[in-house]
Amino acid sequence: MLDSALRLPAAIPEPYYRPSSLGPDCSTPRTARLRQRRFDLAYANLGEPESYSKLAQETRQIYQDWEKIHPALARARALQHVVEHCELPLEPDALFLGGENPFFFNLMLPALQADHYNQYAALPPEPLAGRLRGKLYNAPCFDGHITPGLEYLLGLGISGYQSRIQDALASCQRSGQLDQPGGEELRRFYEAAVLSCESVLTYARRNRQAALELAETTSDTAWAEDLRQAAAVLERIPLHPAQTLREALQSYWIAYVLVTLEMGGCTPGGGLGLGRIDQFLYPYYERDLLFGRLTRAEALELLEQFLLCFRHVDYFTWHQLYTPGSQASLGGITPSGQDAFNELSELILEASLRINMPAPYISLRLYQSAPPRFWNAAASYVASGLGFPIVNDEVLIPAFLKHGRTLSDARDYICSCCYEHTIPGREAFHPSCCFVNLLMILELALNEGHSLQTGENLGLSTPPASQVATFEQLLEAFWQQAHFVFDRLFHLTNTADAAHSAYRRYPLMSLFIDDCLAKGKDVCAGGARYNLTGCVVGGLPNVVNSLAAIRGLVFEQKLVSLSELVIALQANFEGYEKLQRQLLAAPKWGNGLDEVDALAGLVAQGLYAEMEGQRNARGGRWQLGLYSFVANGWMGAVAAASADGRKAGEIVTRNLNPSWGSDHLGPTAVLQSLSQIDFSLAPDGCSLDLRFSPSDFATPADRQKLVGFLKAFVDLGVMEMQISVVDTETLLDAQQHPQRYPHLLVRVAGYSARFIDLTPAEQTEIISRTLKRL
Repeated sequence: MLDSALRLPAAIPEPYYRPSSLGPDCSTPRTARLRQRRFDLAYANLGEPESYSKLAQETRQIYQDWEKIHPALARARALQHVVEHCELPLEPDALFLGGENPFFFNLMLPALQADHYNQYAALPPEPLAGRLRGKLYNAPCFDGHITPGLEYLLGLGISGYQSRIQDALASCQRSGQLDQPGGEELRRFYEAAVLSCESVLTYARRNRQAALELAETTSDTAWAEDLRQAAAVLERIPLHPAQTLREALQSYWIAYVLVTLEMGGCTPGGGLGLGRIDQFLYPYYERDLLFGRLTRAEALELLEQFLLCFRHVDYFTWHQLYTPGSQASLGGITPSGQDAFNELSELILEASLRINMPAPYISLRLYQSAPPRFWNAAASYVASGLGFPIVNDEVLIPAFLKHGRTLSDARDYICSCCYEHTIPGREAFHPSCCFVNLLMILELALNEGHSLQTGENLGLSTPPASQVATFEQLLEAFWQQAHFVFDRLFHLTNTADAAHSAYRRYPLMSLFIDDCLAKGKDVCAGGARYNLTGCVVGGLPNVVNSLAAIRGLVFEQKLVSLSELVIALQANFEGYEKLQRQLLAAPKWGNGLDEVDALAGLVAQGLYAEMEGQRNARGGRWQLGLYSFVANGWMGAVAAASADGRKAGEIVTRNLNPSWGSDHLGPTAVLQSLSQIDFSLAPDGCSLDLRFSPSDFATPADRQKLVGFLKAFVDLGVMEMQISVVDTETLLDAQQHPQRYPHLLVRVAGYSARFIDLTPAEQTEIISRTLKRL
C-alpha cells in the first residue's frame, strides 16, 4: 500500500445519502441504461434458450463419462466444455465482460444434479430421521454460501497459479507421494487444477475475441470503443496480475462467473460471498489516482458497473428473490488490528446507493473505536433504506476465536451471503446445512415426545404434563428432547457430509481456498484451513416467550395447570380464548425485561452445549446460528398452538425479532433483550430486523441519532441487525397501489426486495413489525 498521505484526494465530499424510495441515481447515462436493463430482466418471463439446454445436457453427459475416472476430472472437463462452446452475448453499456446471459450460470446444474453425491442424497433416510425431517429439522445442504479468495487471482494471475501447481506436483513427485496410498487422488487433484486454469484463460480469450469482432461490425461507435477497451483489459488479465482498478474488477468478475458456474449456479444453495472488496481493491484505486490513470468519478462508474454484474447471476432460478447475487463486507479492522475504513469504502457505499438494487448486499462492520467519518457514512447508508446488514466486530471476532480461528483470520471475517459469517478464502463453510425447529422441541417436551397436532411419536418419552411439578422439570424435559433431536441430526448430516466429501469436487474453487493446493485436497474433501458445519436454530423468540408465560401463569401465579395448558394448545385455544389472552399479555422478550431475557441466554447456552465438541465428517466444528431466514414458514406450519399465544399453523417469529407487536419500549430495549445472549456462542450468524420511519432520518442531525443507536448496538454486544426504513402508512398504501412504489425496498429475511414483489403473507409480516422511533 502506498503512503497513507496519498489515501484521499484533496476535496472529499460528505458521505453520500439518498433515500432508496427515490429510485436510482447512477453517475453516468451509460450505467443508468445498463441498470435499467438488468432491473427489467428480473421480471422478464423468459424460458431457457434451446441452445443453452442442449449445451447443459452435453455437459451433463461429459461429467457422467469422466466421473467413472474421477469426480474432479469430471467437473474440470465439464467446465472446459462449457467455456469452449458457450454463446458469448455482449451487452451494450457493460464495461465488464462475462456472464451477460443469466442462463449461463446454470449450465452445469444438470451435471451437478447427476453426480454420485446427488444420487446418494436422493436416497430415503433411515425411518426415524425421515419422520423428524420436515418437522423437527430440515437437512442437509452443503453447497453455496461460501466465499473463496477470488481476490488472490488479482495478485497472482492464472500464470501464478500454474506455477504453484507445477511446484506442488514436482514436490509430490520428489517425495514419492504419488506412488504411495492416496497418490492417485493427488495426481487427479492437480490434473483437474491444470484444466481449471486453462478454462479460465479460454473463457477470457473467447470474450476478448468476441469483443474485438463486434467492435469491427457494430455501427454504434461509442459501444465499439467500450468493446475495444474491454478487450484491451483482457489482453493482460487474468493470465497476469492486475495492475489497475479496472483490470482488478474484470479479473475478479471472470473468476466469480466461472466458480459460480462450476458449483451449478445459485440454485443449490446460494451465491458466493464477495469478500472485503474495499480492502483488496484499495491499492489499485490508490495507484490509479496517484498516477492519473483514473478520477474518482470514473472509479465510481466502474464500481457501479461492477456491482450491477452480481444482481443478474440468479434471475432465472426458483429462488431468485431470496439469493440475488451475494454480499461484501466493508470497514471493520484489518488482520493486524488497524482501522480498515478508507475512501474506497465510501465510494462503494455510494455506488450501491446510486444503483439502488436489492443486491448485491453490502454489510458494514462496526467496532467501538471506528473513526467518526465511518460512523457517519454507516448512518447515511443505513438511513437510505436498502436494508443491508450491520455487524459487530466486538462480538464476531471473539466468536471466531472461540471457535478455533487464529486472531488474524478472525479479524478478517465477512458476512458472506444472508447472515452467515466466514473467513474468505480459508473456510469450507456449510452455514445453512440444517435448520432446527426449536418450537417443536418444546412441543415434544409438553406432550411426552408426541406432536400436539397429529399425535405422532417424534421424540423421547418424557413425563406427561400432569407429572411436571416444577419449571425446572419442564426445562429438563425440553433439553432431553433437544438432545434426542440433535443426536439424530448430527448422525444424518455427518453421514451425508462424508458422502459429499467422497463424491463431489470443485477443482476451480479449490484454487482460491487456502491450503487446498498445498495439501492436494479439494475443498469438498476437507482441503480448506477450516472445515465447518452450521446448524441454524429458528423459533427462539417464541420459545422464550412460551417458557416465560408457562413459568408465570402455571408455576408462579398458578392460574392454570400445565395439563390444562396442553389441552388448550391441542384445541388451538378454541374454548380457551381467555387463556390465550392471558398468554398474549404475559411479559414478552424485546422489552428489556431481565426475567424474560435471561431465558434467551439460558437457551442459547444450552444449544451451544449440544454442539460443543461435535465434529463433522471433515474433522471440523459444528457452529450454532440463531436465525430462521424463510424457514419460519414451515416451522410454524407443522407446530401446534404455543404457550406464547400463537395459534397452530401461524409462522414462528422470524430471526431474533420480538413477536409481532409485543415490544413496547423502543429499539434500545430490544437491543437490551438481545444483549442477554452471549453471541460468541453462535458465529454461524444471528439477526435482528427493525423498522424505522424515514422521517426519523431526514436531516444530518437526525442521522446523528442513528449514529448513537448504532454505537449502542455495538456496546451492548448484539451480533447483527438489519433495518428497513419505511412507515406503516406507506406500506399499507403500497399494498393497495403498488404502481406508485416501484422503488420501495424492505429487508425481508436475509435478503432485500421490492415490497411490491412480496407475497401478501410476507407483506403482512413486514407491516406487523413494530415501527420504531429514536
